Amino acid sequence: MNGETRAFAELTRERWEANAEYWVRVIRDGHDRYRTELTDRAVLDAIGPAKGLRVLDAGCGEGYLARELAAQGADVLGVDASQGLVDAARSLPAPGPGAVSFERASVDDVPAADAEFDLVVCNHVFSHLADPSYAIGEFGRVLKSGGRLVALTLHPCFYVEDAERGARQSVPASSYFGPRTVDQYFQVDGMTSPSMITSWMRPLEFYSGTLRDAGFVIADLREPHPTPEQMERDPWWREGFPSPLFLLLVAERR
Repeated sequence: MNGETRAFAELTRERWEANAEYWVRVIRDGHDRYRTELTDRAVLDAIGPAKGLRVLDAGCGEGYLARELAAQGADVLGVDASQGLVDAARSLPAPGPGAVSFERASVDDVPAADAEFDLVVCNHVFSHLADPSYAIGEFGRVLKSGGRLVALTLHPCFYVEDAERGARQSVPASSYFGPRTVDQYFQVDGMTSPSMITSWMRPLEFYSGTLRDAGFVIADLREPHPTPEQMERDPWWREGFPSPLFLLLVAERR
């Protein structure tokens, strides 16, 4: 990792530390409808049965997905760069019947042995990495042959500033094919985060090429979106989903 990438990683960590208490409230009080009504379901559907799996929750936040998988019978290690989020994750009891533990660590340097995991889950993380290639390389290292990576991120083709609040800007080719940044505060259910966060967008060919170079084969690509019924009956979704916002990749380790 070069010096510039390290500097961005440290800045991102500091910002997440500042936002940790805010984000714990958002998640535990169910304020983020994109997660509770759309993307969590999409991620869990892509994972499928988790009982008996050894799982890495990479960028685990306050641990809700790790706890869900442990409740299904998985053995889960959650890692996050924010000590505040790791402390919050550790503050709740393990749900069982699986086991769950949390460590403060970067997804670029996972504290695990080679070929330790059956599954890596990377939920809403890639867009917060200045260069996801380091994390993808680590995921390839810690996954067993035949293991899977399930990664959900902001849609690089469509996501723009204020997209959740109805922005309909297009992404010109001149910015799409290179690293593109979106700097903004989280705005969730009327609550504004204390610190700004940078989201990094990279083209689809970056992800396909980086996954290939790390020993992966893309097995599935999905774009989680509201159902026609959600769009018809709930104006919140009509206003808050003006264009595709999310991309979900499933890749298998060769």
